[in-house]
Parts: sequence; structure tokens; C-alpha cells
Amino acid sequence: MASLFTFENLYKAYLDCRRKKRGKPAALAFEANAEQNLLELTQQLVQRTYRPSPSFCFVSRNDKYREVFASDFRDRILHHLLVRYLEKIWEPVFIHDSYACRKTKGTHKAVERLQHFTRQVTANGTRRAWFLQLDIRAFFPSIDRQILLDLVLSRLANEEMRWLAQMLILHDPTQSPVFTCTRRKWKKIPAHKSLFTVEPGKGLPIGNLTSQFFANIYLNRLDQFIKHHLKAKHYLRYVDDLVLLHEDRRQLYAWKQEIEHFLQHNLQLQLHPKRQMVRPVSNGIDFVGYITRPSHLLVRKRTVAKCRDSIERQTQAMTHSSPQATTLYFPPPCYEKLRATLNSYLGIFQHASCHHLFQAIWQKFTSVRTLFHWQGFRVIPRWKPPKHPAHLHAQYRYFRARFRGRILLQVGRYLELFDRDATWAARTLGLARLHPRRGFYERCGAPLRSWDTWRKHLQGQEALLVMQTGRNSGNVMERAAVMIDRVVGTTMRGRMQG
Repeated sequence: MASLFTFENLYKAYLDCRRKKRGKPAALAFEANAEQNLLELTQQLVQRTYRPSPSFCFVSRNDKYREVFASDFRDRILHHLLVRYLEKIWEPVFIHDSYACRKTKGTHKAVERLQHFTRQVTANGTRRAWFLQLDIRAFFPSIDRQILLDLVLSRLANEEMRWLAQMLILHDPTQSPVFTCTRRKWKKIPAHKSLFTVEPGKGLPIGNLTSQFFANIYLNRLDQFIKHHLKAKHYLRYVDDLVLLHEDRRQLYAWKQEIEHFLQHNLQLQLHPKRQMVRPVSNGIDFVGYITRPSHLLVRKRTVAKCRDSIERQTQAMTHSSPQATTLYFPPPCYEKLRATLNSYLGIFQHASCHHLFQAIWQKFTSVRTLFHWQGFRVIPRWKPPKHPAHLHAQYRYFRARFRGRILLQVGRYLELFDRDATWAARTLGLARLHPRRGFYERCGAPLRSWDTWRKHLQGQEALLVMQTGRNSGNVMERAAVMIDRVVGTTMRGRMQG
């Protein structure tokens, strides 16, 4: 039998591993000498001398605190190598309605399927039905690694992959990890959710591709039990979140008891005592970020609250107000971060009945309307000029079409005003007229360092500051709007076009 530990196979796994992460420091460090690194890794696999490197350990917070173990880049290559091989074996075995970490699946597919189930079980809303929702207590830290290894090896005939699977599954990530955050953050992690305090031989690290795939293998026995022994027709799972639907509430309670018994005696897992519920389907099912009802979907209230808080926090950091002026700073990094935040939440909202919800959020934040357009469920930047303009006048024309106040462009060490702005500045501020540039009939300017000195003369004016980014765009220096300065006496909204 041909060896699977070849340079070609490792190179394919390497390409998968670096996808969408090529700019990360670890990926760049490996890529600097990728061929030699892959050859050495191949040799270690062939000679069976490979050992996993210490993991990078830290505490992450999203909706709650989680302990994360991030493997070294070279180890992640082997994670992809193993998972690529195991997927061909296990994908035909998994039930259709397991939606976590599988190709063509995911949260949106899970929600669509759940809504389909709610319509079936309620006969399109004409009869009452119930749902049972269960969650496994401390799932990843409670996985028994020996049970998992036995499950994986039961369908794995290749000797090389059996050795690699055993090496990765039985590896203890708590041995000499590299801590990348302060130890006091571990006080926020409950003891039963930390790999440092669980029983020996227990727990898979959160943060690895293998852990996500192994979770499906581990719970596949539960899926088969529910589908083939309990004969549950309307059942789906996302990681450790289970939902079953039935028109008889008593049947759901009976299933809950059998599932709890199966988990304890076959997988050494326990149901979360506070996350077991039987409710009418008409109440809505809180699952993978959405409230699912037969007729429509809603977004969780906490998701909406996080959206508002995130936008408010970022816009406040970009706004400076004083009795004399209100200044909106939006340098490219802040601008793109806010845009990414808005598009991220719009990506969530567009799958639910949330059009009026986002309209309300949009109307609340004036700064957001100043910086972006909203088209459909996509945020479009207002102040991002097209690349490769023909000349400076083309850049100026782009900003002039979107702004009616004074436009100041950085040209080297100077801030320059053009056409009617130059006429106004020469007459009002006493700036010296300069020789006109191509496409302009008048031009004046002042040293960049004097901006703070003469901006106080902009009473009743609104100014847009356009700065050089330091990159060339064809024959013209690339520029980006970074600030709108509104001095007392005018309103930002009244000055904006469209």
C-alpha cells in the first residue's frame, strides 16, 4: 500500500491550512521556508518521530469565557491531513441533520431545516406541537479521549493514519503550553470547563480543526441512537445543542430520559441541568443564534444589543465633540473595522425578519449614515475613492460629488484647497494663491503643520480632510478621507449629499 505520508499530501494539507490565514505571523514564518519545513515534517512522519508542539493557550470571550488551545502551525497542517482522510470515511456515516463543521452545512442550513421541521410537526401551524431542547454539560472538556480513539480506529484501517490519530487524540495540550494572556483570566473559567482541572484522559482543546470534527464522531453514536432506536423523525444537532420535535409532549419527556441514560453509560457525558426544556413550538426555538418559528425567524435580543453596543462604542471612539466643533475621525483602519462590523451583523439580520430592525439602528447613528450608504443588506462605503485615478482632479471630483463643504487635500507637506474653496480661503483666511494645477482654475494652500492654527477660522464651515495614504495609485498618490470637521454654525446632515 502506498504511503500517505508524502510531500504531495502534506503540501495539499498545507494549502488548506493557510487558506484565509496567509497573512498571519505563524503562516508567514512557516512559508518563509515552506519547502524545507514540509520535507522535515514528512520525514518525521515516515520515521514516526513526530511529536506535537506546545499549544498557545489563552482565554477568549464572546458570549462567555472559554479556554482556547491553539496548535502550532505545523501541527495544524497535520490536523488538515487527518481530517481530509477521515471525512471520506465518516461523512457517509453521519446523519443528514448534523450541521456543525461539515461542508454544505452550517448554522443557516440548520435554521432552515429546523423551520421546515416546525412546519411539518405543526401541519403548517394548524395543530399544536412541542420541542425538546438539550445541551451537554461542558462538552469538550468532558470527552473521554480513549472512547474517542476507539471510535476513530473502529473505521480506520490505514496503519499510518491510525498512528497519527492516536498521536493527536491522546496528546495532552496542558503539558508545557505557551500562555499568551495573564493567568488571572483563568479565574473566570469554571473548574469543570478547564482542561487543567478535569480528570486525566478527559477533554479536547477548543480551537483545533480536529476537535470540531472529532466532536461529530463522538456524538455520532448519539445521533444513530436517536434516529434508529428512538425513531425520532424531527431531530437535529449542532455540536452539543440538540433539538427534537413531536406533537406529543409526553413522548419528548420519555426521550429525554433515554438520551440522558445513553449519554451517561455510553459516552460518559451529562446533560446540562439548566438547559433542558420542553416548550410549545409556537413559543419559538432559540437555536444557533435565531428564534425559529414556523412562519418567520427572529434574531436574539442579545445579538441586537451587542450590535448596538459595538456600533456605539466604535462611533464614539471616532467622534470628538467640543463647544466649538464636532469632529468625526475615520482613518482607514477604523473605517474598515466599522464597515466590517456593520456587514457582519447585516449578514446575520438578512436571514431573519429584521428589515425594520436595522432601519431603526441605521436611523439612530448619524455617524454611520455620514460614513456609509445602505443598499439592501450591504453597507457601501461613502468615502472610499476608486483605485487608479487618472490624476489629482479625478480624486477631487470624487469627494466633491459627495461633500458640499470645504475639501482640503494633502499634497506632500501642504494642505491645498481648489476652485471655489481656494477663492474663499484666499479672501477669508488670507492664504496665498498658488499656480493652478491641471483641471483646476484656482488653488491655494498652507503647510500641513498649520492646520490646528487656522481651522479655528472655519466658523460656520464644514471641512473634509483628505490625506495621503503613502501608497502610489498609478501616477497619483493614493488618498483617503480621514476626518470631517464641523464647526459651530452648520449641521453635518444638512451639508451632506444623498
